[in-house]
Amino acid sequence: MPNTDFYQKNGYLLVPGVFNAAEVAEIQRETEALLVRARQAGRKTEATWQGEWRERAGIGNATQTMTRVDSIHNVQNHSALFTRMLLHPGLLEVATELLGPNVQLHHTKLHAKPPAIGSPFPLHQDYPYFPHSDDRILAALIHIDPATIRNGCLCVVPGSHRAGPLPVQAGSQYLSLDDWPLEKAAPVEAQSGDVVFFNYLTVHGSYTNTSDRDRRVALFQLRSPENHPLDKQHISPGQGTMLCGINPDALQR
Repeated sequence: MPNTDFYQKNGYLLVPGVFNAAEVAEIQRETEALLVRARQAGRKTEATWQGEWRERAGIGNATQTMTRVDSIHNVQNHSALFTRMLLHPGLLEVATELLGPNVQLHHTKLHAKPPAIGSPFPLHQDYPYFPHSDDRILAALIHIDPATIRNGCLCVVPGSHRAGPLPVQAGSQYLSLDDWPLEKAAPVEAQSGDVVFFNYLTVHGSYTNTSDRDRRVALFQLRSPENHPLDKQHISPGQGTMLCGINPDALQR
């Protein structure tokens, strides 16, 4: 059983070995194939956050190497493998412990940080992107490759979710670089097949990939169906699909 007390206290939870070695190998093959298909189709996948934080981090001016991260959204629309991952019993066992018996899809995406130039992400909350009526919403970060500090792993500020929504930098969605440097966060290193669950109020970011290895993750944003969006700015295909249990509100809306 997952350590729900740890999650409630810290706002995140690392669960080792949710996906076994054979499942990981299949996910790695399909991830690589999807990225190849995207390149062959000429699809723009580069999705590095822009803003003045890049120059302050030393990764955005003309004299230094630009970093990048590649992203593909709505991965279940590209391959049935990702649909099966959404319904994985081990994933949903933890999700139901953290969210309750009813679990609904919000959105999915794939992040790939290439070796040596994989971009960091400044500390932020997910709340500003898709605010909801309460905090029963979380990300399940599925590790396709091993993640270390050197290849740009996730980092979190334990307990930060208890502060509620925090003010962001003007004209951006990330937190003050002075008040919330990456150094303030704790790294969450993980192996392939491990999943990190974290609340959408938990302050988090990730480091630069300076290694010679990829760092690829699939991110599934999940919520309780009784946790309602406060705006319509982040509507994705498949949003509202029930992954476990029922939607008590479906017949009332």
